Amino acid sequence: MPSKDTTGNWEGHQPATSARLLDVMTTATSGSAKVSRSEKALFTACEFWDSARSRNLLGQLTDAITQLRAAEASFTVIGLTQVASVLRRARVDLTETDPPPVLRDVVEYIEKSLGDSGEPVDQVLADFAGELARNRLARLT
Repeated sequence: MPSKDTTGNWEGHQPATSARLLDVMTTATSGSAKVSRSEKALFTACEFWDSARSRNLLGQLTDAITQLRAAEASFTVIGLTQVASVLRRARVDLTETDPPPVLRDVVEYIEKSLGDSGEPVDQVLADFAGELARNRLARLT
């Protein structure tokens, strides 16, 4: 299991999470079935989490307000309220502060806050992915 690391040396998603993401991407690209709201939330949260933990978030935020709002909603659906709160604060800082802070500073705040978070994000994402996989399997049988 990946360890909590505040230095940026994140080891990646847990195997259950990676397997579910691959299934979601395959489903989405093949058109074999609709991707559920929960699967979209998992994908969005995982992509955001990966970028933040890998210290690549600044390059990923091409539309910061929209992407922060989507990630915040996704982490909320999954039940990761501390992460959602960090993203909400960052989004509010960007939209309601005059003048708004520099995006690089906001990204540094996000990456540091998420790295220092006591929330077991990787485990919660893996649990959520496992639940989605079980639900999809149950629908197929």
